Amino acid sequence: MPETLRVLTLNCWGIPVFSSDIPARFQAIGEELCTGRYDVVSLQEVWSQDVYEQLVSQVHDVLPYHHYFYSGWHGSGLCVFSRYPIIGSYQHRFTLNGFPHKPHHPDWYGGKMVGLCQVRHPGAEINLYVTHTHTEYNHEHDKDKAHRVSQAFELSQFIRHTGQSADVNILAGDLNNQPFELGLKIIQSNTGMEDAWLTTEHKNAEDSGLTWNLDDNNYTCYPDYPPCRYDYVLYKGSARCRVKCVHCETTMHKVPGKPFNYSDHEGVVAHLELEKASGQTGEAPISPHLSARDASLRHAVLILEEKIASAASSRLFYTAVLLICLLLMFLTSWLPLHHLVTSLMHLLFGLLIGWSFWMGAVVTEMERRGCLATKSGMEVLLNASPKKNI
Repeated sequence: MPETLRVLTLNCWGIPVFSSDIPARFQAIGEELCTGRYDVVSLQEVWSQDVYEQLVSQVHDVLPYHHYFYSGWHGSGLCVFSRYPIIGSYQHRFTLNGFPHKPHHPDWYGGKMVGLCQVRHPGAEINLYVTHTHTEYNHEHDKDKAHRVSQAFELSQFIRHTGQSADVNILAGDLNNQPFELGLKIIQSNTGMEDAWLTTEHKNAEDSGLTWNLDDNNYTCYPDYPPCRYDYVLYKGSARCRVKCVHCETTMHKVPGKPFNYSDHEGVVAHLELEKASGQTGEAPISPHLSARDASLRHAVLILEEKIASAASSRLFYTAVLLICLLLMFLTSWLPLHHLVTSLMHLLFGLLIGWSFWMGAVVTEMERRGCLATKSGMEVLLNASPKKNI
């Protein structure tokens, strides 16, 4: 008989600056997890250690196994709760992660990453991946497109190279990509994972599947953005274990009896059936779709090449700022100014020189090399593909 596995993913939106009702929301999240409706839970944006420990204590009787992934300055915010034993864990921080000089885009400070928990389920050995990739801050002019594409590729490569020994691979998280976007196409085509929302046997006809910026969510504050599907449960079986999704739906909308939602995202729950294969009767796992993968990678290579070229322009800009500041510092030393004014101007120019050197020689070069690393990895797959001449 097939074994069941109920997988929940939820971006909890744990930002105190924008949400003063965090204690009440996380209390409600813990109460929902205690209902026993879920077997494994992937949470994102749990940035407070106190909140995480509160959840651990709150759900211990139902989901006794848990793991938190530490990364970045204020934390990755990724954690997993499980009904079944977690027997191993590993994490990988993405090479390109935004910029430190953009604190209003806190991806760099969070240290966006992918975390892996190996879960020992009665029906299979499961690799559960949790992630929260780079945010799309401007849909029309996405200046972070190269970083987002790079993260999607790194995520897919991480799953490919760590998931081969597992019976089942599951990715649950906020991918910040809509189904038609390049990042999601790379993830699915390079891993062969299926989208639970699209493959489910049963679905509520009134459920749109959209998870962010919904009109009936009280935290929605981006009227220029359409509602999006950013949160996913993706899965892949193996020759040892067949997997199918029997039901998938959005969940955890409005907190019962409260005027607010659980989060600015909706949760997604997928009911999976796992069936071990006996002998050689198991079906081969779905392989990456090479034609679709190669087309996506070629598109991504062009985006990375554009970013590499723009990095050279940025380096010239910072070099010009540095030289101008050096010249102005020299000139002000000869002007008949009060020594206090001269000292303040020299301090300002010194800060600009340091900032320009750091941005031009370190940050821009790290971004360039990160793009080159991702581009090189993509070209390896393209050159090795049997579809490359088709």
